[in-house]
Amino acid sequence: MNIYKYCWYVCLMLFSAFSSAAETVNVVTQQVEQQQLAPKVTLTGSLKAQRHAQLSVLAEGVVTDIYAEAGQYLKQGEPLLALDSALIKAQLQANKAAVARAQVTVDDAKRRYTEAQSLSKQKLFAETELAQRYAAVKGAQASLLEAQANETYQQQLLVRHQLVAPFSGIIAKRMVNVGEWVTRGQSAFELVNNDKLWLDLYMPQEHFAAIDIETIVEVYLASRPNEAFTATVIAKVPVINITHRSFLLRLQLNNTGDLQVGLSASAAVSLKPTAKASVVIDRDALLRHPDGGFSVFTVLEGVAVRQSVQVGARMNSQVEVIEGLKAGQWVVTQGNELLQDGQAVKTISPTGIQ
Repeated sequence: MNIYKYCWYVCLMLFSAFSSAAETVNVVTQQVEQQQLAPKVTLTGSLKAQRHAQLSVLAEGVVTDIYAEAGQYLKQGEPLLALDSALIKAQLQANKAAVARAQVTVDDAKRRYTEAQSLSKQKLFAETELAQRYAAVKGAQASLLEAQANETYQQQLLVRHQLVAPFSGIIAKRMVNVGEWVTRGQSAFELVNNDKLWLDLYMPQEHFAAIDIETIVEVYLASRPNEAFTATVIAKVPVINITHRSFLLRLQLNNTGDLQVGLSASAAVSLKPTAKASVVIDRDALLRHPDGGFSVFTVLEGVAVRQSVQVGARMNSQVEVIEGLKAGQWVVTQGNELLQDGQAVKTISPTGIQ
């Protein structure tokens, strides 16, 4: 009895499959083309400024004045803060006085040496005394140079007790307050200039030779989806990151407008076309199997035929077929989800009109 039930079930399944295969379904097809591939690789990153720095003082001391706040635009050379410099200024005055004294000593030594030279020509002055006065001039000049160096050193210390903008930009953050003790190298301000914005991307290593400097790239911002931006490839670093097997590709945006540093962005980078023509199909025609393989349905004399294919590069909505198809064949791009091998099909346009 069980055997009869099993046979009946098998016959029912075969009949259902035959009925399904016999049923004609509407599909949309596309002819397989052969062309040179110009693939695009889409990568994401964040905008960064060419000039963006954490500014710090070159000396330590107490903050006495703050001249800038977050959001303020500063020109190059404008002051940001000042440290207590009373002792530096006092020492600088002492150094200036030492320079003046050294200059007097040099002038006097030169005068005495000039007099000795005149008397020596008249045989009225000993050569030994003349040499001593010449040595006195050289010693006085050396003392003057030392005093001037000390003055310069103190002037530089005074400069280091002030912090000025190294380039024009906007203060993004202030990290110190008046009365606070700061140490050399401690960050005090964050300064950013948005005039030139970069987008750093990490491109897979196999594409290094397929990208040229000066290539124009399309850039999309998640926060500004209705605006179009372009960027130019300005650098590709020939050092491969061994962890991610990628290299740095740097783009410079061509129209920054009022963009902000840190915005998330994606870029579609065009690679060089392949050397030879490849068989290309629409990605909608591709069916993925549970085992990882791929197939497509071709149409021959009104019948759908499943063909296994081996795929290669993908770019936008197109897929390269390395093996399994030839140019000129017709593949199903719509209606292939439930299609069966050997099923009768009727070709229609994408709008549903024959």
